[in-house]
Amino acid sequence: MAWLRERIPLDGDQLREMSNEPVPNHLKRWWFALGGTPAYLFIVQIVTGILLAFYYEPSPRTAYGSVKYITDTAAYGWYFRSVHKWGATLMIAAVILHQMRVFFTGAYRKPREINWLIGMCLLACTLGAGFTGYSLVYEQLSYWGTTVGANISASVPVVGPFMKAMMLGGDTYNERTLPRLFMVHAAILPAVMLGLITVHIALIRLQGVTEFQFKDEPADKPKTFPFFPDHFYTELSVGLVLMVLLSALATILPATLGPHADPLSTPEVIKPEWFF
Repeated sequence: MAWLRERIPLDGDQLREMSNEPVPNHLKRWWFALGGTPAYLFIVQIVTGILLAFYYEPSPRTAYGSVKYITDTAAYGWYFRSVHKWGATLMIAAVILHQMRVFFTGAYRKPREINWLIGMCLLACTLGAGFTGYSLVYEQLSYWGTTVGANISASVPVVGPFMKAMMLGGDTYNERTLPRLFMVHAAILPAVMLGLITVHIALIRLQGVTEFQFKDEPADKPKTFPFFPDHFYTELSVGLVLMVLLSALATILPATLGPHADPLSTPEVIKPEWFF
């Protein structure tokens, strides 16, 4: 400890002061504390995504076979793929619910407009990660879903054709499409999201959390409580509940694998994921 203290000049009191920012009482209500939920799920997505990337091969010739190997052969591959899928679903839901809570309680108002815009950028990145991840499986629905998504992008005025070309790596789905989607999904979007989350949390620390007063709260009650250990334990409990929920969903409703993509056969129903 003496060796560490000499090289990292931080003591316990300084760390407690940094982490013990007073938290408004309304954050004891879990639906007001949804911001930490997508952050926790983001970590789950990074860990499970790295494990899946060890086996995934982003090429039209090998993608479907590698996903099939992960699902049917690799040790616990079905579990980590299912956790990754359900984690994405819950993360998108959590970000949407968090944004709705901020909007309907007016917490986006001055001086927090910049943080609201950062939150909207995070929502867009989360949806983009969901779309690109869904497209990597190279089954019938994901192949045609990507094709339809690219065609919809092309209808945007002025920048539409450029967006489609950037998404597909050409005018139509080709050999370069899957590697491009994989790079966006596994490298570009996580890096952008990590930067946005860092700025988002920094602005929250600088501006503080919006305070609300409820009618059922006595006037003489303290308006804040310490972040550590009170709020930290709340977030830890939410994380443990989410882990149990993810494991249950992954076991009861594991990720499945549809038919191999066939560019010459259009499915009767092209159904996008629920968040689109």
